Amino acid sequence: MSYEVLEHLADLKIQASGKDLKELFSGFVKAIADSSRPKIVEQEKVERKIEKKAESIDFLLIDFLNEILSLSDLYNEVYCESQFEVLKENQLVCVLKGYKVKGFGLEIKGATWHDLKIEKQGDLWKAEVLFDI
Repeated sequence: MSYEVLEHLADLKIQASGKDLKELFSGFVKAIADSSRPKIVEQEKVERKIEKKAESIDFLLIDFLNEILSLSDLYNEVYCESQFEVLKENQLVCVLKGYKVKGFGLEIKGATWHDLKIEKQGDLWKAEVLFDI
């Protein structure tokens, strides 16, 4: 699992990759946690479960990322780890693990459809997502 923050003038652009969909999606979870620069108040661990169905992998990824951002904002939490019980190209069940936070150094508003790329290149999944900040 890996990710890279790509250069972009106004927003946050992240490229993630992995040998399977679990690694790919987990790369984005880690990228959001790192990029938002959370101010962790305590080491109290939190867990949230996400269940999603979608018509395609594109919809599933964007819905998943926006759900993470919504939960993070709603509960003042950052999610550093993801455990997938199910992950197919049209469905996922994931347990997010993280911490309570006091705030964020960067407010990530949402994952967008603009310039979305997701593809399998040989044995590697790669995706690029542009986030509104």
